[in-house]
Amino acid sequence: MREDPPDIDPVQSGDSLSDQVNFEIHDGLLGLDPASLEVVPDVAEAWEVSGDGLQYTFHLRADVRFHNGRKATADDVLYSFTRILDPKTNSKRREVLAAVKGAGPFSQGKTARVEGLEKVDPQTVRITLEGPLPHFLQLLTMAAASIVPREVYDDPQKGYLTHPVGCGPFQFSRWERSNFLELKAFGDYYRGRPKLDRVLFRFIENPASAMQEYRSGGLEWMDEFPGSETDIARDLPRDYRKGPYLASYFYGMNLARAPFKGNPALRKAFNYAVNKEAICAQTWEGAHTPAHGILPPGIPGYDPNLRGYPYDPARAREFLARAGYPEGKGLPEIDLWVNNNEKHVQAAQRVQADLKAAGIPVRIKAVDFATLLQGAGGTADSPGEALLYRFGWQADYPDPNAFLYPLLHSRNFGPAGNMGRYSNPKVDRLLDQARTMTRTDERTRLYREVERIAVQEDAVWLFTSNYTSRVLIKPYVKGVVLSPLGSNRIPLDRLWLEEPVGAGAEKR
Repeated sequence: MREDPPDIDPVQSGDSLSDQVNFEIHDGLLGLDPASLEVVPDVAEAWEVSGDGLQYTFHLRADVRFHNGRKATADDVLYSFTRILDPKTNSKRREVLAAVKGAGPFSQGKTARVEGLEKVDPQTVRITLEGPLPHFLQLLTMAAASIVPREVYDDPQKGYLTHPVGCGPFQFSRWERSNFLELKAFGDYYRGRPKLDRVLFRFIENPASAMQEYRSGGLEWMDEFPGSETDIARDLPRDYRKGPYLASYFYGMNLARAPFKGNPALRKAFNYAVNKEAICAQTWEGAHTPAHGILPPGIPGYDPNLRGYPYDPARAREFLARAGYPEGKGLPEIDLWVNNNEKHVQAAQRVQADLKAAGIPVRIKAVDFATLLQGAGGTADSPGEALLYRFGWQADYPDPNAFLYPLLHSRNFGPAGNMGRYSNPKVDRLLDQARTMTRTDERTRLYREVERIAVQEDAVWLFTSNYTSRVLIKPYVKGVVLSPLGSNRIPLDRLWLEEPVGAGAEKR
């Protein structure tokens, strides 16, 4: 990893670095098969859904233990889910359970318990929703829905931030910040002890240094590449893996502050000014594809006919004038925040050059990832400092709601997803309506209308590209299953090592 994960508490986990660690330490009621993306049992071995789609009854496995040795029960599920909704927790992922009956009043401090969370018996939990939610089971596969032990996570000193405890396949061992984080196999894991004895996440900010470590045998896995990715794929053909990835790459705009606030013409000028095809072909060497909207290809509801913003400098200058800045006159220089990774900076430099050619002055500000998250997202109540920032969003589950609801609904201002603070009452209404619809064709129609408004009418951000999943993994690492949800969703407990061959490789 390029740096330490920002949020080791699963109820705050909202980025790929944090998710990758949290998914190994923690399990929830349900999981997603990494390849098919089907919902599969985890802590819950079985479940039933009522005919009206409002009640979900989960039967827990009897052999689930936390890393501290205690068995997990229905009380732990109720505690974990109540904790997500507790206003004192201030979870960035509260939307996971926002549809549960009574979640709103409890989150607002008006009630002492969540009406829709019920223990039927020590191994059975019933969840009642306010209304139908077709993707509710998928929501329960997110890291935020992990089951945690009360005796650890009720700690007012928050010791769990330095020593997390879950019921997943690996347990926390050591963490030397800016150096490494070590997990070790959990011997009492309910699916059986992982074949790997340990996993070491090494934090190496410079991808060139990481590549040197990889080539010398000091790493078995890396997913950020320095220099020419084409050359790397040619030099390491057995190591280079590539697959589909449900993720979008974009440059967010702070719509709560000038100059972007209330100025869609300016936002459209930015979109027309940038040559997305050239960035994808030259900087990303084909590992990204140009984006026309928000949803990536492969996600249900993706609209191949959505008209985005082709590279058109003349139209960029036209919209810049409409925005009140003819030839850029009067437009102050804008900082473009980007995390200090070689490829991200190179892509930002191309964006900067294209914008400059259209009369838009931009200055690159490279920061670490945690600073980028804070600068872009701010808090739920206050916008961040960044006016323009690089960001990416990957699907937590395979549904258009996984993109459009957190990124566009005004209910999710700040770290919950809507960092740009986009607000459109019609979009909010359509999103609320689509979330509860059970007919796929009707849901798709509404989600496509939401995306059309956000892209064509409001130009909510600078749409640039869609990812593909690429990773270097040593050939002796077996059991690898690439996931359309990204390399951070490759389950490490399925992996094993053959005897490694090569300089610096250590027999395990």
